[in-house]
Amino acid sequence: MMQAPDRVRVIPFGTSAGRPTLNRAASALAIATDSAWVLCDCGENAQITALRAGLSLSRLDAVLITHLHGDHFNGLPGLLGTMGLEGRERPIVVVGPPGIAGVLEMLGKAGSIGTGAMPVKIVELAGAGDLGWPAGTESFFQVAFHPLVHRVPTFGYRVSLPDRPGSLDAEAAVAAGIPRGPMMAELKAGRSVQLPSGERIEPERFVGPRRRGPIVAYVLDCVPCEGAVALGSLADVLVHESTYEHARAELAHERGHTTGVEAARIARDARAGRLLLTHFSPSVDGESVAEEARAIHPGTAAASDLTSLEVGPMEVAQHRTGAPTPMG
Repeated sequence: MMQAPDRVRVIPFGTSAGRPTLNRAASALAIATDSAWVLCDCGENAQITALRAGLSLSRLDAVLITHLHGDHFNGLPGLLGTMGLEGRERPIVVVGPPGIAGVLEMLGKAGSIGTGAMPVKIVELAGAGDLGWPAGTESFFQVAFHPLVHRVPTFGYRVSLPDRPGSLDAEAAVAAGIPRGPMMAELKAGRSVQLPSGERIEPERFVGPRRRGPIVAYVLDCVPCEGAVALGSLADVLVHESTYEHARAELAHERGHTTGVEAARIARDARAGRLLLTHFSPSVDGESVAEEARAIHPGTAAASDLTSLEVGPMEVAQHRTGAPTPMG
């Protein structure tokens, strides 16, 4: 498997709640590197937006569906059909709540999806945990999931890249007698080496702190709940629904949703670096919702369709001292 890259881009494909508008498509968001990407939710316009974003469907590793409401799911049959028409043979992984396999099977039997030679590997979720990639679908993306509280079974996701070794001071290593080549590579990978003289060199002497892979949490749709905090714990970016402004918090809860202020409280409690608000009701202004939220979490922004956000590696202690474990 290829080496995981250092950075990811978060690209909102659709930021509207319930239905698309002239300015906002239905829910979907890409987490992408130069070589591969995953899609979180798949509103009805997702495959067209992927083309506009310059993302090839041949490099799509997985689709992560939060729940089966149409504004999060209706684009998936068309997306799978397009990949089948294009002759893709590499398996695609579809992850989602209980029932998603039956829905796709029914659509396939009705002739609504023609996937050709492309295997569709479906993973139905239960509880919280980490995704084990089905055989033949391995990816450098690491995916965790957690139930959320909504009107139907719903899951949020935490997508990350593996930790990377710190930077190697190659000149200092050479000066200490370490030859360039395999021995230097071992040192950079975090393993000790032994010189011909018998001296053992520990990597910490020449290698900087490990760089934590970027972490993006995706939390749509839900009322404020423990699962949202668990998914967002120490994330570089927490993408969180904010369907209404806080004055309509009661309406938000009745419909199974969160306000921007509540999302900011979740990001604060989770110690997330940045908060990207999305899933705006057509009746609200996203920037106004974000402005309310910034009083609680200053690193808040309102997502807009096709406006990407880059997330890079962070230096961390070798063992992430004090970092909570988000998944049980």
